Amino acid sequence: MAVARTRTDKALKGATKPRGIEAPIEADPGTGGARRELLASEVLDKAAALFAKQGFAATSLKDVADAVGLHRSSIYYYYPNKDALLQELIQGVTLPVAQIFQDVDGEDLTPLAKIGEVVRRLVLWVSDPHTHFRLVERSEAELPDAVAVAHKEAKRHILGEMMRLIEAAELAGEARATDRRVSALSIIGMTMWTAWWLYPSREQRPEEIAAQVAENAMTVVRRTTAAKKIATVGALSQEIRENLALIERLAQKD
Repeated sequence: MAVARTRTDKALKGATKPRGIEAPIEADPGTGGARRELLASEVLDKAAALFAKQGFAATSLKDVADAVGLHRSSIYYYYPNKDALLQELIQGVTLPVAQIFQDVDGEDLTPLAKIGEVVRRLVLWVSDPHTHFRLVERSEAELPDAVAVAHKEAKRHILGEMMRLIEAAELAGEARATDRRVSALSIIGMTMWTAWWLYPSREQRPEEIAAQVAENAMTVVRRTTAAKKIATVGALSQEIRENLALIERLAQKD
């Protein structure tokens, strides 16, 4: 698990960091860089397990140190206090998500396809057992104020990024005019919820489920063309309303 996390950390080097999330403290001068990475990762994994079992408030740094097999004073070389450890756990959840948006944004895809690709990658990420996503989401109510503020700001950033993708799809004529915030929350909700029910099996491979959820997400905002083929007052009226709403959005953009 520690090795897998180390690889993830290297892959996220240079990612845009949501404001309010502090970087880990410097390594103990007597500890090699690679060794420190492995130990710091193990500290996080053990802490996550303890927090899940006992809760944030009931878990002390000594509990974490004992679980890792470190002397009580040694753990302070990695995290000076429990809040710093919590911030690192939050960073491990928010940074990969921000990086996914950033990576997909730079790819040669249509705006609607970018929404689908972001969702596909997010589903694969939240379903990865090496992440601490479920722990952080489950324990939001117990986060200290400073950490909770940083976490909420990171979530607002993610919501804003999804709304931006939806707006781009609308302006490109690929998505119908909707309440972008509601649509973005709907897509994010269906995406992140897979962390609670997706358990890989022979019948359900994560890659296949991720592709299906991505298609469902695009359907939330995709502009339909069926109304043009169905000569009913209701269908034609809906098509006209969507077109007028898109025209207003384009006019505001100009």
